[in-house]
Amino acid sequence: MKVPIKQIFREFYLLSNRLSLVEKVIYGVFSIALVRAVYLTILNLSKKIIDYVLANYQMIFAIFFGGLAILIFGLGFYLYILKVRNKQNSLDESSVDDETNEPRNIYTEGGNYNANINGDQIEIYGDVININQDFSEIAQEIRELITELKNQGYSEEDAKTEIATELAEEARKKPKVRKKLFMWKKSFSTNTKKTNDETEVAREVVTSATAYSHTSSKDFTEVVSGHYQKLDELLQAKNWKEADLETAKIIYIISQKELPETSLYRTYLTDYFCSEHIKVLPRKDLNNINKLWLKYSNGRFGFSVQKRIWKRIGGGSDTTYNSEEIQEKFGDEVGWRKEGDWVYYSDIYYSRTAPSGHLPICLMLNSEKSERCDIDFEILEVIVGRIS
Repeated sequence: MKVPIKQIFREFYLLSNRLSLVEKVIYGVFSIALVRAVYLTILNLSKKIIDYVLANYQMIFAIFFGGLAILIFGLGFYLYILKVRNKQNSLDESSVDDETNEPRNIYTEGGNYNANINGDQIEIYGDVININQDFSEIAQEIRELITELKNQGYSEEDAKTEIATELAEEARKKPKVRKKLFMWKKSFSTNTKKTNDETEVAREVVTSATAYSHTSSKDFTEVVSGHYQKLDELLQAKNWKEADLETAKIIYIISQKELPETSLYRTYLTDYFCSEHIKVLPRKDLNNINKLWLKYSNGRFGFSVQKRIWKRIGGGSDTTYNSEEIQEKFGDEVGWRKEGDWVYYSDIYYSRTAPSGHLPICLMLNSEKSERCDIDFEILEVIVGRIS
C-alpha cells in the first residue's frame, strides 16, 4: 500500500514537535553529519569512476563497440537465415505455377525469342499473354498494349493493326493459338461472316477487345467488396494519391496475417514493409487490386502495366540479373526519374495523364516524404513474378 508523500511529511513534523530543544539540536547535528558523509562518499566514488574511465577508456570503448558489433552481426545473420528460409518456402509453393505458366526464353543474336513448349503463351510487343485466360483478361492486356503503343506515338488504328498483325503471326505458327483466335472471334465478335484469314480474324478480336467491358470478368464481383471497397471508391473518384496509399495499406493488412508465426516481420518489425509481404500475399488479392487500377485508369496504371514495361526493357524477377541501369531505365520510362535523377515524393504525378505505369508506387518506397524516391526494386521484382 502506497503512503502519500504529504502524509509522511506531516508525521515527521508532528514527531519533531515532540522533541525537546536539546534533542532537536542533537538530531540536527547528526542529520548534517549524515548528509555530509553521504555527499563525500558519492563525491569520492564519482572521482574514482571518472579516473578509472579516463585511464582505461580505450579498453572500455573496445568492449562496448565489440559487444555492439557482435550483436549487430548476430541480428544480421538471423535475418539472413530467416529470409533464406522464407524464400525457400515461397519457391516451394510456387514451383508448380512456375512449371506451367512461365515461358522458356531462348536468347539468340537477333534478340529474345519466346517459346512455350505447350503453346499456351504468346508474346506481343514484349507482353507474354496466356491464351488460357478468360477473354476479359486477354482483352485487358490488349487494351494495355494499345495504350502503350499510343504513348509511343502510334495512332489508335495503327496500334490495333500492329497488335492484330502480331497476333495473326502467332496463330499461323501455333495451331492451338489459331484455334483460340477463331473461338474468340466466334464468341465475342459482332461480325458473323465466316473467314479463314488469320489477319482478318485477329483484327476482329482486337476490335472486340477494345469494346469489351472492364467489368465483364466473372470474378469482378469480388473486387468491389471486402478489403477493396474504399480503394474502389477512391479510384472511381480519380483520387489517385489516396488510392496509392490505400493500396499499400490493403496489401500490408492482408499479407501481415499471411506471414508465418515465426516471421520477424510479424513479431518484432511489425511496421516494416518488404518483399516478404508480397511473397505471401494471395495471388487473388494481388490480381484484384490490379484489376481495379486498370479499370479506373483505362489500362494506364496497375501492376500488370509495370510488369510489361519492366520485362520489355530487360528486367526479370531475380535481383541478380537486374542492374542499376535497368532500374534507372524503368524509372525514366514510368516517370519516377527526371533529368537523370529520382524525383522527390512531392513530384509523384497523381494524375490520369501521368506516364503509363507511374502508379501505384507507395508500397515500393523506402524513403521519407521529404526525400527523393528510393525504390525497393525487390518488391517490384516479386510483383512481376507473381502478377497474372
